Amino acid sequence: MKVSLIINDQTLQDLIVLLLLGEDYEIKVYSDQNTALADLEKEIPDIIISEFQALNINGLEICKILKKNFLFRYIPVLFIVSDSDLLNKAKITYAGADDYISKNCVENELLLKVKLNLYRIARQQDIHPLTKLPGQSSLYKELEKRIENKVLFSIYYADMYRLRDFNQRYGFKRGDEVIQYAASIILRALKECGSPSDFLSHPQDDDFIFLTLTDSIETIGNRIIQDFDGGIASFYNEEDRKIGGILLKNRKGDFEKTPILRIHIGITTNESYQFISPAQTIQIVSEIKSFAKLNFEKSMFVKERRKGFPFY
Repeated sequence: MKVSLIINDQTLQDLIVLLLLGEDYEIKVYSDQNTALADLEKEIPDIIISEFQALNINGLEICKILKKNFLFRYIPVLFIVSDSDLLNKAKITYAGADDYISKNCVENELLLKVKLNLYRIARQQDIHPLTKLPGQSSLYKELEKRIENKVLFSIYYADMYRLRDFNQRYGFKRGDEVIQYAASIILRALKECGSPSDFLSHPQDDDFIFLTLTDSIETIGNRIIQDFDGGIASFYNEEDRKIGGILLKNRKGDFEKTPILRIHIGITTNESYQFISPAQTIQIVSEIKSFAKLNFEKSMFVKERRKGFPFY
């Protein structure tokens, strides 16, 4: 389990690190919130522990920033508060903190609070263990909210062509690295070309489903494909790069070439027809993604062109 600490007090920092190391937690330590917040997206932790008020640390600001970002919406945030400041305890609860510990109780309560919060979040929320992105349940809730509120939005469904063959050639560990690579590319595209309201989920396998505003489709789609194609060959050895893919035996015993991995994205919006339910919305965009996968022998995004639902 990965823990990020945002602690300025050196004595407190040393105590917490010592307690966590005794339980084999993987720890990253920050002394100020700006450095921490800039670094957290690079390797998303399982839990965040922070002082509530200290030099260059403001618990209310930390909560506000983290809870607005879908990446951290389901990551437990635990604050260390001064022993007598009851008002701060109320403030952080309303701000979205998951728990708090009084400073004089850290040694006795920290490990219990950490384990309880990790257990609760694992039971209540779905987070993909590899990418730490929201899973299928979170996606359905986000879709339901937008459909009920009649929000205009785009939905994308992305996956990779024949990742199973890549896993057979290079193993699942390297395949997981490719999935993390794809996740990082989509995240960067949304961050740099999208808006704060965008949402990215990783329901299963190499499937990514994400939601954006309708005015950034071309920019985001092109950016993902350009970045994916620009780096995917680095996951292959020199021999496979030279032939542009991998050779595997098929069921007949003959060698068959699988090309370098490519990414296909189906996209639709509720500009021309109504989204009725999460299931209907995902089914439509899945069909468009499958069309892209079957009809284009290169990375490609395809946007829905039909103007009415149901389709005939």
